[in-house]
Amino acid sequence: MSNPFGILVYLDEILVRNLSSLVLTGFIETITRTQAFDRTLSAGFHEGDRIENSNQGSVTRIERKGFKDKNELDANNNFEHHQIEKEIDARQCVREERQVKTTYTTFVLNGSLINYFNENKQLQHKNERDIENNNIYPGDLIEIEGTITNKSIMSYIETLINLITIFGAEYLDDLTKECNVKINFSMCLKMLTYMKSILENNNTTDLIMKCGSGTIILNVNKDNFMNNKFNIFDNINCPCRVIGKVIKTCTEEHDSISLLRKTGQEQFYEKFFEQFTPLIECLEKNDIFVPECPDLRINECAIQIMPLNIYM
Repeated sequence: MSNPFGILVYLDEILVRNLSSLVLTGFIETITRTQAFDRTLSAGFHEGDRIENSNQGSVTRIERKGFKDKNELDANNNFEHHQIEKEIDARQCVREERQVKTTYTTFVLNGSLINYFNENKQLQHKNERDIENNNIYPGDLIEIEGTITNKSIMSYIETLINLITIFGAEYLDDLTKECNVKINFSMCLKMLTYMKSILENNNTTDLIMKCGSGTIILNVNKDNFMNNKFNIFDNINCPCRVIGKVIKTCTEEHDSISLLRKTGQEQFYEKFFEQFTPLIECLEKNDIFVPECPDLRINECAIQIMPLNIYM
């Protein structure tokens, strides 16, 4: 049974968000609700009074005396106009807005996602027997426990570069000139430096975890360790729990997982290390300590996982 108080030391936020958008109701990082109320009060009053009076009178007199006519017109017009207007207008407008924001952290999404997988029985709980019996398949979403080891192709290459730099390539070439090899430490230093630049691209690396007699290769990104303050080798040889997606298994006779696959030329670089081995042996004969090379290719009883979480 999983320890409910396991400390989360690794969380792949991109994978968690992508999976949450697929299997949950949809990934919503922020919800904004806006409510607006408009209240308007308007009142009007209009009163009008108009009085108009018109009076017109006309008197016409015609007098004829001889050839002369006399016309007389009397007219009287009276107009009276009176108007009263009253108007009242009152308005009131009230606008109210309310905004609510809810942000879902990646930790909340991660917890909801794991609960969803458990409730729908999509998260499979595996152990060493499942690896040994080939009971794990690519595409499975699994939870498994094991022990992180200190074996790493990246640390091996970095140690070799440091070793050659300290002693000096020319000094080591003179020391091993009796070795019948076609390469020397000057060549190897350039090759190792270039190989290191490829393997550390995008800050991804491999962690090797042992689970009984089985081996688990974890593809991790160093940026996903909590607050970037956790070194991948801080807690080696300590039990841990991993939740992730299986991307490769070694179940068939010719299946294998190479630690140099990131180079895109794994067989070429594996042959390089084969040519480099006699030089390493010459250093050991001259009492110079050398780092231990991990198995560059794992051929059986192994799985490769893209982890969502790592708990200690």
